[in-house]
Amino acid sequence: MVDQLRTIRVMIVDDEEPARSELKYLLESFREIEVVGEFAGGDAVINAIPSLNPHLIFMDIEMAGSNGIQIAEKMHAAQIVPLLVFATAHEEFAVKAFDLNAVDYLLKPFSAKRVAKCIEKVRALLQEAVQTNSTKRVGELASVPYSLQKLAIEHNGKASVIDTKDIIAVYCAEGQLAIRTANKCYYSNMSLQEFYSRLDEQLFFRTHRAYLVNIEKIREIIPWFNGTYNLILEGLAEEVPVSRQQVPKLKKIFGL
Repeated sequence: MVDQLRTIRVMIVDDEEPARSELKYLLESFREIEVVGEFAGGDAVINAIPSLNPHLIFMDIEMAGSNGIQIAEKMHAAQIVPLLVFATAHEEFAVKAFDLNAVDYLLKPFSAKRVAKCIEKVRALLQEAVQTNSTKRVGELASVPYSLQKLAIEHNGKASVIDTKDIIAVYCAEGQLAIRTANKCYYSNMSLQEFYSRLDEQLFFRTHRAYLVNIEKIREIIPWFNGTYNLILEGLAEEVPVSRQQVPKLKKIFGL
């Protein structure tokens, strides 16, 4: 476990040496990061984990003679679960990556700003482990899907990765699920319940059988007919209904 976050031990797995060197160079700007191993893929990664004891692994996906997704699946099967970040040039594996509880998904070419944001997330997860239970395995934190913070939305063969905090509302529209953010509306073939199961219940509220809202985006609560309410959300023109069954939960959230 991290000793009060003085050191975060990192492994880099990529079959291309220039890519490993670039990522290592960017990581060197963080004083607490120690790169303890570099690998080109294969079973050598899994075999090295017990001795190197990394807190974090940056993993490429498509490698010569190896596949980062398959390596991650073997790690999980063997209950070897340091935090995992996929670092790849391929967008299309994002859904599978988050199914494996990856904490982040970096696209090549790497930028210093994007790597810094990733390390900030990792630091927060490890700090939580230190504060809650210093003997707790780091991987137990990763077993809580990072989709609570990042979510891959697959539609028509393409996956878009968004921050869940940017979601304003989710609702059923013409046989699809509409996911509204301030800048765009995404669509998914998931059911509303399946989508809700991937979100943080402390952040999202199911107002109605056809609606989910981000609690942080609620700006006004308007009494409506027959004991129901409507909500006005930041960044959304339409009012969102709250069913009578969900009114008690709404009142509890806001202390009404």
